Amino acid sequence: MKKILSGNSLKVLAVASMTVDHVGAVLFPSQIWMRCVGRLAFVIYAFLIAEGYFHTHNVKKYMGRLGFLAIVSEIPFDLVFHHTFVYWGSQNVFFTLFLGLVGLYLMDRIKMRLQPQFWFCALIPVAAMCLAAGLLQCDYRYYGILVITLFYMARDYRWAAFGGIAVIQVWMGWIQSFGIAALIPIALYNGKKGNGGKLLQWIFYFYYPVHLLIIYGIWRYAG
Repeated sequence: MKKILSGNSLKVLAVASMTVDHVGAVLFPSQIWMRCVGRLAFVIYAFLIAEGYFHTHNVKKYMGRLGFLAIVSEIPFDLVFHHTFVYWGSQNVFFTLFLGLVGLYLMDRIKMRLQPQFWFCALIPVAAMCLAAGLLQCDYRYYGILVITLFYMARDYRWAAFGGIAVIQVWMGWIQSFGIAALIPIALYNGKKGNGGKLLQWIFYFYYPVHLLIIYGIWRYAG
């Protein structure tokens, strides 16, 4: 199978899927097909977090960017999905991505200090991040952390990872099972970042809170 998609190509696909999902959820709630299309987004983002962890030159800055975007995006997220500036019962997906990345970092740090027979202990921070995602009510909760971790742990065994991801998607429910389709473009990933540089990187980051504000504005003034 020819690998034709760069990391930026996957991001474009994830952004498009996410946008269809959010527009459907807020403006066209009866259009279930839009929610199904949206299930591709998180699986792709989870894969890109695992890949980004391998390729980043500074993982702490990477975590900082995700944490910053999680905070910046929370008010737009609460406005769109809960119609209030602050809602503590649900947190946006950037918190999930942030916790997933922290879990990978801590897992590696612990693994470096252990003998191979004790490497299973390195899963403790992953369990802690799953618990944190559940307590904070982050999008996708512990499922999201598991998907990120599985992409990381089975990076050299891609088809094994795909099998595990497929099981998790089905486990999450019939709509989320459409996320299995995201494995097709991921299988076409060529390992390259793609063109665009830092500017495109920040456009991808800030698209999330900006598009939420736009959707909220449309809902507010057209509804």
